[in-house]
Amino acid sequence: LARLAELDPLTGTRNRRVFEEHLARLWQQAIRDSRPLAVLLVDVDHFKPFNDRYGHQAGDLALQRVASAIQGQLSRPLDLLARYGGEEFGVLLYDSDGTAARRIAERIRHAVRALDITHIGSPQGSITASVGVASVRPRRERAPAGVVQLADEALYAAKMQGRDRVHLATEADYESLETGVFERPSLRHNPGHRSH
Repeated sequence: LARLAELDPLTGTRNRRVFEEHLARLWQQAIRDSRPLAVLLVDVDHFKPFNDRYGHQAGDLALQRVASAIQGQLSRPLDLLARYGGEEFGVLLYDSDGTAARRIAERIRHAVRALDITHIGSPQGSITASVGVASVRPRRERAPAGVVQLADEALYAAKMQGRDRVHLATEADYESLETGVFERPSLRHNPGHRSH
């Protein structure tokens, strides 16, 4: 029962609660070991139109296949995949700098495309994913919520740039981040405010 309580019933991945608990533990471990920690937020592009066109059963099956494709790119014992919400998945990568995290994110993006799930409502004609990546060196004075917020900002940037792509938020972005201040609507008014 305890094991079942950790799982998302649809995809079989861990659920958001486990993601947040694992992040908190890895955050402390990364501080002790002086290691980087990466968060990837993976979002299935144009998923609502897919559900509307093909039905929720097809949508559920697509999410299951996407989850399996993502899991197939993770091999280390501390890496974790969770369903973060709706059509969004969260990935935790311990001891992964920006270069390594981006490489895994690109593998995930290609794995989702390789599923070749037909989606007439998508410009690519099949299901794709956008990935926001944030890799930081945790410090005691910063909260784990900050790296998730940074990954969310990176995901939104990937969406704004056309979807089916990876966007990496840098350590410099993390240094300037004030947790809780970022709001997505501000990007809509000024989509060019980020220099990268």
